[in-house]
Amino acid sequence: MATEWHNYLNEEGFSQFEQARKLSDEYSLDDPEDDPYLSKYKAREILCGIKEKLKSLFEANPDCEHLRFASAAVDVKLGSNYVDTEELPTGEEHLLRALDELEKFRLNRDASNIYHSILNNIGILWTGRRNQKKALEYFLKAESVYNDWKQEANGSPKSIEEYYKKFEEDSEKLEYQRNLNFEATYTHTLYYMAQVHAKLGDSKKSAQYCQTTLQRQLDSQTYDPYDWSINAATLSQYYITVEDFRQARHCLACSELIFQEVEGNGSIKKDMETYEEKYCQAKADIERCWAKYGIALLEASKDVLMKEDEGAVGKKSTQEEKMKYQNFNLEVTFHEDKITCEFVQVFSEAREVFLKVQKWLTDSKEFYVFDGRCTDHIEIIQDHSRVFKALAFFEMDLERQCKMHKRRIDMLAAIVGELNPQHYLLIIRQLTFELAEIYSQMVDLKFTIMESESSTPSRHIIKKINTLVQQSIDHYKSYLDSLKNGKPDLPDEFSESDTRPALIAMFCMGRLISKFLLSDVQQRLQNIKKTSACYEFIIEYCNKFPDAAEVVALELSVCKEMVPLLPVKMEKIRQQAEL
Repeated sequence: MATEWHNYLNEEGFSQFEQARKLSDEYSLDDPEDDPYLSKYKAREILCGIKEKLKSLFEANPDCEHLRFASAAVDVKLGSNYVDTEELPTGEEHLLRALDELEKFRLNRDASNIYHSILNNIGILWTGRRNQKKALEYFLKAESVYNDWKQEANGSPKSIEEYYKKFEEDSEKLEYQRNLNFEATYTHTLYYMAQVHAKLGDSKKSAQYCQTTLQRQLDSQTYDPYDWSINAATLSQYYITVEDFRQARHCLACSELIFQEVEGNGSIKKDMETYEEKYCQAKADIERCWAKYGIALLEASKDVLMKEDEGAVGKKSTQEEKMKYQNFNLEVTFHEDKITCEFVQVFSEAREVFLKVQKWLTDSKEFYVFDGRCTDHIEIIQDHSRVFKALAFFEMDLERQCKMHKRRIDMLAAIVGELNPQHYLLIIRQLTFELAEIYSQMVDLKFTIMESESSTPSRHIIKKINTLVQQSIDHYKSYLDSLKNGKPDLPDEFSESDTRPALIAMFCMGRLISKFLLSDVQQRLQNIKKTSACYEFIIEYCNKFPDAAEVVALELSVCKEMVPLLPVKMEKIRQQAEL
């Protein structure tokens, strides 16, 4: 019976498998919108015909292992086809039947790769159902099959592809091809495990699997330069979160090196019109990842300088993280030397990083333009503001710090003025709140400058401070007004995501009102009442909704301390006015 099956494959079966593959993988790309699965349905008809042929042979000889394995291999194809056409239950049925057939043959040389492939496919099916834990169960089984084979068997198992197409009979070439397919199947397992762990919130494991996947793709020379570059750049963002800047920079440098393969590929350049958007987006995404690296390095450097003891602990944990990962075996010194991976300590060092970040952000805006890619464009502007903020910390001249914050205001205010509240309300809220914070920072800087001068404050500086105070209050008020949803009053209870920023806005307004520089006694007294009202609002809100107290614990304690003291302050002002 096995001989009859081999004859069938050589005569027509292999060509039928190839026809089904082309329909599913190639022709389906051009299917009409009103019949998107036309080619996949045609492929299914061919596969079902092959399955029927196998069924009759297998029923006549149920003990034939080769026919059993071939039948399972066809079920894998059919299962994938049903999954592709969004018929998940039927697809799962085919895959589970094949899995059950091969359970006791999981380490059989002719069946192990089929079994491994089935586990991968079922795992993918469960990710499509957004059940990541169930998907992980199957990927872990797939990983176990690979490891068990490595420990208990020699060479590589027969490739599942050998059931679909004819391979060369040369034993050395066949063994080489089997090893490639065996390792590629496992690489796919690792790739999906990286994604599943990320969706389950385990970024550390996700990074480990991603790193291993990328290294294996490099070693086997089986990677798409676009995808590899983006994945390596994305991996860098994990290392940033654990402050392993050396490893993050290495990932980005490797990403840039591999991306150059796209630029140097002549065949792609000939079709640049087709690939232009994909190319330009990948280039911009890598630049944005570089920019985020630089911003994070400046912010981490600031934390180290502000809290040296905690910074030392951070450095130690970073070194521990480094020991767990290995660099890709690529020569990327040229790309790494573009920017430091060490914490910066002085303005000149910070400025070098800043200029690099600013260049990357500016270049990325060539693709992410405001008209058409508005949300991404705004995020780039926010990153530009963020890097100015980080640089300002290292600037010793307070007036120059103010100018940097003024640059932030100009770029953010320009964006707010262009946005339609109906479509971009959440972004407008975010930007408005940030503008309020920047004006408040400038108020503090101007007060420090004023207090450092021995002479009496000039009318100009007083007017400037009062104007900045009012602008900050206006933006906080504008933010709070946006929470009213067209009604005259604030809601009785803020949403969970709005609670902290709303109460912080109210707290900052209270603090800012007290910073007006006024000579009129009645105005000063009136402002103290307004400050007290802001603080009392926070206290009453937290009494009414105790969970809110946890998200503004520090500010709440200040409010409780200040409210009883403010009447005393008002009385002192009255007494001084009477003298």
